[in-house]
Amino acid sequence: MHPNDHDFAPETTPHRYPPDRGLLPVHLEIDVRLDIPARRAEVALVHHLRVNDPEAKTLVLDGVDLENVVAEGAELLQNDGRRLTLVFDGPAARGETRVLRLRYEVRDPRGGLYFSSPSAHEPDAPRFAVTDHETERARYWLATLDHPSVRPTLAISVTSSAADTILANGAHVETVTHDDGTKTARYRLDQPCPSYLTAFAVGDFVAFEDEPYRGIPVAAYAPRPFEAHHLERTFRRTRDMLAFCEARLGVPYPYPKYVQFAARGIGGAMENISLVSWDDRFLLDETLEREERLLADVINVHEMAHAWFGDHVVCRDYADAWLKEGWATYIESCWYEHAYGPDDRDFDLYAHAQAYFDELDSEYRRPIVMRRYESSFDLFDRHLYPGAALRIHMLRGLIGDEAFWAGVRTYLERFGGREVETDDFRRCLEEASGRSLSRFFEQFFRTPGHPTLTVRFSLEQEGKRARFSVEQTPIDDKGLQFFAFPLELEVVGEDGKSARGTLEVSARFQDLTLDLTGLGKVVMARVDPRHRVYAKTTFHPGRDLLFRQLEHAPDLVGRIEAGVTLVEKDGRAGAEAVLRAFRRETHWGAHVAWADALGKAQSPEALDVLLELARTHEEPVSLPSVFRALGAYRDARVVEVLLARLEGTLGPRATEAAYESLGRQRDRAPLDRLIEGTRAKGFGGFAVRGALRGLGHSRKAEALPRLLEALVPGDVSEIARPAAATGLGLLYAHLDEAPKSRVSEALVDALRDPNRAVAAAAASALVDARVPGVDGALDAYLDRVPPQDRSRLERARRKQQKPAPKDARLERLEDKLRKLEAELAKLAGR
Repeated sequence: MHPNDHDFAPETTPHRYPPDRGLLPVHLEIDVRLDIPARRAEVALVHHLRVNDPEAKTLVLDGVDLENVVAEGAELLQNDGRRLTLVFDGPAARGETRVLRLRYEVRDPRGGLYFSSPSAHEPDAPRFAVTDHETERARYWLATLDHPSVRPTLAISVTSSAADTILANGAHVETVTHDDGTKTARYRLDQPCPSYLTAFAVGDFVAFEDEPYRGIPVAAYAPRPFEAHHLERTFRRTRDMLAFCEARLGVPYPYPKYVQFAARGIGGAMENISLVSWDDRFLLDETLEREERLLADVINVHEMAHAWFGDHVVCRDYADAWLKEGWATYIESCWYEHAYGPDDRDFDLYAHAQAYFDELDSEYRRPIVMRRYESSFDLFDRHLYPGAALRIHMLRGLIGDEAFWAGVRTYLERFGGREVETDDFRRCLEEASGRSLSRFFEQFFRTPGHPTLTVRFSLEQEGKRARFSVEQTPIDDKGLQFFAFPLELEVVGEDGKSARGTLEVSARFQDLTLDLTGLGKVVMARVDPRHRVYAKTTFHPGRDLLFRQLEHAPDLVGRIEAGVTLVEKDGRAGAEAVLRAFRRETHWGAHVAWADALGKAQSPEALDVLLELARTHEEPVSLPSVFRALGAYRDARVVEVLLARLEGTLGPRATEAAYESLGRQRDRAPLDRLIEGTRAKGFGGFAVRGALRGLGHSRKAEALPRLLEALVPGDVSEIARPAAATGLGLLYAHLDEAPKSRVSEALVDALRDPNRAVAAAAASALVDARVPGVDGALDAYLDRVPPQDRSRLERARRKQQKPAPKDARLERLEDKLRKLEAELAKLAGR
C-alpha cells in the first residue's frame, strides 16, 4: 500500500484559500523599540489601508499574545489572543485610504521574533534580536494580515542600544543617536513586501562589506564571536551569483541592497527582501569549507533566486508556493550548470529525484499544487522543493531552451511586483513555445505521484534491431490513468555511433524499436540519456552493457546509474566494478551515490568495498557519505577502520559521520571513544553532535549517564545540546524500566528548555520513541509553539495510532473469503 495525500493531511482537513481584501494594507509604518536582555519589544504601527469594498468596515488582523493594545482610527472590538478585530466608523469610498494606528507590547514571543543575550543559563550567549517569519510567524510580534497576498510597502524604524548594529528591509534612510544610550535606524522599502518577508536584525554584529554590485551594497553580518573572515569565506561568491542570476533571467535585481545575516535559531535560510537570513550553522571556517563550500553556495544562490521568484513575483497563495521554492531549487541546478557544467547540473537534479522519491515512498504522496493542509508550512517539503524543480527541468526539455527561457523572462517582466498562480506561469510558457501545456500541468502539478517505469531491452534479427519495452505503473487504483511524456531511448555501438528514438509514453505497455544497421556491436543501451524525465525507472539491460556504461558513459549520471544498478543486482562482480570505478571517478557526486548504494545493498561484498574505501578515500565532500554508509553494517572491521580514521585528520562532517556510525555498531560500539567525542572542541560542534547521537545508537545502558549530563545546560555547546535529546530518544527503547523513567523525565523537562532547538528535539524524541504517559506534557508543549512547529509531530502521532497496513495478498484472500461466506449464506437461506 503506497502512502497517499491522506498521510499528508487527514481527509477532514479543510481546503485553504486567500483572504478577502476589502480593506487592503498598502503601506505599513513599523516602529520597534527593543529591550534585548528582557526579551521585550514595544511596537507602534501605522497601517494605510486601501478601501476595495465600500461595505467593508471590519478588519481582522493576525496578532498572537499582543499585550496592552491601543488602537486609533478604529475601535478595537476584540483581542482574543490570536487576532485583533477592529471596526471603522462611517462610510468610505472605493479607493479611499483609511489609517489605523496601533500600539502594543510583546514579551518573549513564541515565534517570529527571537532574542539572545548572556544569561545564567548561557553566560557567553551572543547578543541579538532577529526575525524569522516563514510561513505564518510574523503575527507573533507584528499585527498584520499574515498572508503572502497582502503586500504593503514598508517604513521600518528600530531602536536599540547605541552599540548595536541595526538592519532592516530596504534602503537605509538615517540613524539617530539618543541621549539615553540608544539609537534609532530607519529604513524604507518602496517595493511591496508580504509579512513573511518583512525582517530586521539587531545585535552585536561583525560585518563583511563586499564591493558593491552595480552600485548595490553587498554585505553580510553575524553576532560575535564569529569574525569577519567567517563571513567573507561563506559569502564571497555573492556578487558573482548576482551577475549570474541577472544574465540567466534577463531581469535586473530589483531591490536597493543585498545584505545577509546569520544567527543561531534561524530556520535554515530565508529570502527576506534585501535582508536574507541564515542559521549560523552554515557559516564556514577553513576546515568546514573543504566539506561544505558547495552547500554554502547553493544555499546562497537559492535564497538569491527568491529575489525574482517569490519576492519580486509573489505566489498569491501557499497552494502555488512551488512557483518560488521549486524555482529557487532549480536555480541551484542552473548555478551548477553555469559554474561547473551540465554534469554537475544533472547530478544535482539526480540527487533531488532521490530525495523526492524517498518522501513519496516513506511518508506520503500529494499533488504539488494542493489546498488541503493543516499548516501552510507543511507544504514546504520535498515535493515542493526538489519535486517541483524536477518538473521545471522537464518543462525546459519539453519545449527547448530558447522557448523556455523566453517564457521565463516574460513571466518575470509581466508579473514583477504582482501576485501569480500556477496558470500564469503555464500561459507564459505556452506563449513562448506555441505548445499546449495544460495536460502536463494537470498531470505533473495537480496529480499526486510521478511516472514509474519498468523497461526491458532486447536485440532482434541478429543484432540488427533493438526493442525497448516500457511498462508504466498506472496513476490511479483502477489502472486507467497514465502520465504522458516523451522518453528518449538510445543504443550505442562500439565505434561511438548511436541510434536514438523517442517514445511518446502514455499507456501501460508500449514498445520502441530502433534500427541498428551500421552500428556494429552494441555496447550501451540507455533510457533517457539526456536526463530530461524524472521517472522512477527499473532498467537492467545486461551486466556487460552496464560494465561498459560504468566505464565509458560520457555523462556523470549515466555512470552513476550503471554503478547503482550493478551494486543492487550483480553481487560481487557489480560491487568490485564499482570499487574500480570509484577510484577512477573524480566527481564527488558519483562517490556519494555509490556509497549510498553500497550501504543499502547489505551484502558481504558491498561491505568489503566500503571498508576498503573507508580506509583510503580522502575526497572531503563525499567522505562523510562513505562513513555513513559503513554504519549500515555491524562488523568488527567497521570499528577498527573508523577508529583508525579518527586518529588522523578528518573534517568536522566526516568526524561527525564516523562517530555516528561507530555508535551503530551496537555491542561493539566503543563507548569510551564516543564519550571522549562528546567533549571535543571544534567549529560548529559537529563532532560532539555525532558522538551524542552515536551514544544513542549504541543501545547501551552505559551511555545513559553521559547523555543525561550533556542535556543539562553548560556541559556541551548550545548548538550540540539538541543531539543529547535525540540520543536519549534513540536509547530509550533499549533500556530497563527504571532508566526509561529517567529518560522520560529528562525529555519532558527539556520541553520547557529556553533553547528552542533543545525543546523541539526533546519533543521529537518523545514522539519517535513512543514514550508512554507523556501526552499531557507534549500537548502543553505543542500549545506553546506556532502551528507549523507542531505539524510534523502531530502527523507522526497520527501515524503511530493507525493500524499497520495489511499485506496486499492477505487483503485479497480476506476479500475472497468474505465473498465465499456471502455465497454460503445465500445457499443456506434457500
